[in-house]
Amino acid sequence: SESNSEVLSSNARRSTRARRRASIGAEVAVAVARDDDDDDARRLGEDAMSASVVLLGSVSVSVDAMNAIGAGVPKYEEPIECGQVSKRRDERLTTYDASNLRRLRVKRVDPAHSRLLDLNEGYGTFRDRDRREIYPAPIDAIFGALETSGEIDAVLPEMDVITWRGNLSKLLTCAWNVNEAWTMEAELVNRCVVLNVRETEDSLRRALTRDDREERMCYWGYAFEESVCAEKPFEEPVDCLDCFCSVVRTKLGTLNVLMCGEVDCFDSDDGDLASYVELKTTRVMNDPRQVKKFEKEKLLKWWAQSYALGVRRILVGFRDDVGKVVKLQMLETLKLPGYVAAHEGAWNARDGLRCASLVLTRLKEILAGQPAGTRVRVEYEPRKIKFRINFIKDDSIPDFLPADARERLMRGGKNGAAGTAGASTEAAESLSAPRIAPSGVANSTPVGSNIEAPEISETASAMSIRARSQGSNRMDYIRSLGPAAILYMQGKDPSRSASMRAFVNDATDGGIGIDPSTFLTARTHTATNTVALQPTSSAVSVRGTKRSADDAADEIETTKTYA
Repeated sequence: SESNSEVLSSNARRSTRARRRASIGAEVAVAVARDDDDDDARRLGEDAMSASVVLLGSVSVSVDAMNAIGAGVPKYEEPIECGQVSKRRDERLTTYDASNLRRLRVKRVDPAHSRLLDLNEGYGTFRDRDRREIYPAPIDAIFGALETSGEIDAVLPEMDVITWRGNLSKLLTCAWNVNEAWTMEAELVNRCVVLNVRETEDSLRRALTRDDREERMCYWGYAFEESVCAEKPFEEPVDCLDCFCSVVRTKLGTLNVLMCGEVDCFDSDDGDLASYVELKTTRVMNDPRQVKKFEKEKLLKWWAQSYALGVRRILVGFRDDVGKVVKLQMLETLKLPGYVAAHEGAWNARDGLRCASLVLTRLKEILAGQPAGTRVRVEYEPRKIKFRINFIKDDSIPDFLPADARERLMRGGKNGAAGTAGASTEAAESLSAPRIAPSGVANSTPVGSNIEAPEISETASAMSIRARSQGSNRMDYIRSLGPAAILYMQGKDPSRSASMRAFVNDATDGGIGIDPSTFLTARTHTATNTVALQPTSSAVSVRGTKRSADDAADEIETTKTYA
């Protein structure tokens, strides 16, 4: 009968989960046995090992371990947008454009708009996603965006990694993560590693057992976005599944990466990466201890999330304990590593990039040695073994790649048919800045070789494209535009900082306008004095003399004055 079938199916699922837990435990037993040279423990673990779950290898991502093997610092090239997704609760209504991209409307706390400060508003009608969903971010949206933008044939053949931004963020922060476990799934398809987002059992359990206070605090982030972006805030129920995502291509060391990530809003009519803004809320801080914890932990996650996708600015809403925003402050993504440089054992961009590159490179090597169709769980469990990432073959992982996407990769994956790679590379180099404008903003003309007049206001991505079209490298092209363009590439506003002097080294042709290894080891901020930077030898050096009052005030505000 139907009821008996349901019972059998339920029992089978429980049995499968139990076998997987036992097999994973066996893997840990084997790993510990190898470390301790305990033959009995090794034999016990190997006997219990399921034939369908096998530990293929692991990699250590502690800073000391990366130093010991001489892991170099990879360049992270400036992301270039090549597709867009406007997701909706009803997946049939999802469109591959920027119609869900919202404009940032509120940048400062204004007593006249006091109702915007209460993040509890609209909580009763909030439409949350299903927190029981193990796979919250299907990979097919990335392929749909590329297909619609017309860039799929130019971009796909060169890719080494395809993923959602969250997976890369986990790798960028892993060298300092001592508490949060995570997992992701991977398959190698025609020499391209495809990563799938997967929730851990612990994260699902926490989400399903939150009390009302925790539920309300999770809502505050969505309420903040509604407050600062909506023309008429809370007129309609807040729905967390209505969002905008950007698809970008970038390069981490030798790996070409195609990535998709959610973007909260934009702050200019360009509607491209340079104008995108991330929105965050956090509790207002009252003492140096709280500031230190904020800089070492929360800023790390914010940096990884925004840096990975190429989002240059983060608007932070500092709130009190009851959800009232008391201050809005704009932070620059590239400056965040400098805020923690003085702390002992602080995180930094260089080691974050080393960790991500090391894991992805090792993962690709392991998958390349396995039969086609092998799927692997990439697991990190710091409460068991810190700074070690395991690669586990698991035959129970479902096929997470849609058939049409798999066919696309098989036909046009990296190093495919003869003649395809060269043509695709040429097409990829001609990619323009995003051509689909946000709702209410006119479409911009694609940047191309037929446009000769350089514009200081154009995006860093467009600068790179224009330089190639003129047979020049990016640094020479930027220099030709003058100091204002250099400042713009560093995420600064030339109209407010034109008095600053700057120079660019040839080694800076990576990162979002500057070398990703740049971070500040010493900072001095005064209203009329210079900004002293001590970056690495290959980084950008910027020194200024006297500034306008507004410029100096903003520089101070975006450094240490969090509250």
